[in-house]
Amino acid sequence: MINTVIFIISFYILLFSTIGYGFIFNHLCFERKENFDERNLIYIGFYGLFLITLISLLSSLVIAHNFTHNIIIHALGIIFLFLFKNKKKIYLKQIFYISIFVISALIISKTHDDFSYYHLPFTKYLTEHKVIFGMGNLNHGYKFLSSLFFLNSVFYLPLIEYFSFHFTLGFVLIFFNYFILREIYIAKNNEVIKYLYIFAFVFFNLSFNRIAEYGTDKIGQLLITLLIIKLFSIVCYNNKQLNLNRILYIVPLLALCISLKSYFLPYILLGFTILLLNKKISEILSEIILSKSFLFFLVLLSAYYFHHFISTGCIISPISTTCFGEKFSWAIKKDEMLKLSIFLEQWAKAGAGPNFRVENVSIYIQNFNWLPNWFEKYFLEKFIDQLGILIVTFIFIFFLFKKFEFKKKNKILNLRIIFFYFLILLVFVIWLTNHPTLRYGGYPMIFLTLSIPISLFFSSIKNKNNFDNKVTFIILLVVVAFNIKNLTRINSEFERNDQYKFSNFPFFAIVNKDFVKKEYDSGLNIYGAHHCWSTPTPCGHISNKIYVYKRNGFYFINKSE
Repeated sequence: MINTVIFIISFYILLFSTIGYGFIFNHLCFERKENFDERNLIYIGFYGLFLITLISLLSSLVIAHNFTHNIIIHALGIIFLFLFKNKKKIYLKQIFYISIFVISALIISKTHDDFSYYHLPFTKYLTEHKVIFGMGNLNHGYKFLSSLFFLNSVFYLPLIEYFSFHFTLGFVLIFFNYFILREIYIAKNNEVIKYLYIFAFVFFNLSFNRIAEYGTDKIGQLLITLLIIKLFSIVCYNNKQLNLNRILYIVPLLALCISLKSYFLPYILLGFTILLLNKKISEILSEIILSKSFLFFLVLLSAYYFHHFISTGCIISPISTTCFGEKFSWAIKKDEMLKLSIFLEQWAKAGAGPNFRVENVSIYIQNFNWLPNWFEKYFLEKFIDQLGILIVTFIFIFFLFKKFEFKKKNKILNLRIIFFYFLILLVFVIWLTNHPTLRYGGYPMIFLTLSIPISLFFSSIKNKNNFDNKVTFIILLVVVAFNIKNLTRINSEFERNDQYKFSNFPFFAIVNKDFVKKEYDSGLNIYGAHHCWSTPTPCGHISNKIYVYKRNGFYFINKSE
């Protein structure tokens, strides 16, 4: 019982602290407190995650994210919340209600494989040390930095410790659903946009109901889906002169997406659609570049990619052309990063998991040689399931909402819509030809490429009455389905007979691993294990090739040839 109380109290302390940071960020970046724009409530939670992530990226350069550091961070978050609470009581109530809907997803026993391999060890390392140069030499996973690790490390608190490292995933789902529900019920959106939000609510809550599988991939896909729909609304359905603030509101959150996974970089292409809104392109660009919003965008990404450099010697790992492996002794060599990049592409195009091997990788990954195998092993076995959920969603909503009668004088297409959709297709092609797996940005691509034309079609035919009532019915169905799936899973995890059986409910299982300890004259100890779990840090693969030195107060992990 005491564990459950600790779990719930910690969850809500961290949730409301995050919201407090969201309010202060909105205040600092966009508006004065007394002139708060209610439309910005949809961004507040995400702004909080943004600001805490930025603080974490910067503070980890000089200090470990231990209990003292993190208690101060969240005490300030609660103070910020109280500064704004008087006018935002309804918002907090709504967030609380949505949190009740998703909290079942946070009760997990089994985590994903990457969690024990590098997610938990890297995040735990940030709670025990300030940054160490060359961490990528210890583990392949440490070469793929995500800002999620830095964000989670700030959630390391007494009593709950690292059992709160998955709370972030729940926060994103809460803020995602709040964003959608407010845009459906309160915002004055075009019918096309409302359908997109309805489809997103159904599809992503049914597809992403297993928090344990989120990793670093799915949370960014939730956020980028919202940002694209919002940008689509601004670009294609804003008949008035461009309100630049509406663009600036989403700029920091694009940086947050990219910092979660670098494969979101191509989505910047969609930002060029704003050039269609005004002939004074130079003025628009100058206003954006000189804004506080863009400044935060640059600072976050600069800090994030600086950490890439600290860990690997590359600006964007594993892109070998951005690596400085020959100039710094601790940096990973370019040829090693190139091999890793090729392996990752093969893995994405294999559809058979990381153990898939071919005789000639270079030939396999080029010119769609991989497509037959990918179609058989991935599309027909995994991809088709998600496609099925989306298609069933379309069919169900069609029969619930529509009459078989087209509206008169209804123009559903214009040049802006065509251009925007063309850019989405371009990003889709980039995804398909490089890393065609759903976890690498595939969910928003498949969703948007199908949902936009379907939403346009739905808007061209007449509605049945009671639109809001039918939306509410859909939402309730999804809420019930979401919780049934998670409660069923929780029950099955109690009945497991392996290492992941619930033994410390509601905390997830931690496997105690045997490890070796190697002491270095520099004063740093490195712990050797394959899947480190909660082993002391830094933990990874150690050998006689690994050596450590200390310079200017920082440790450097080198790997000799």
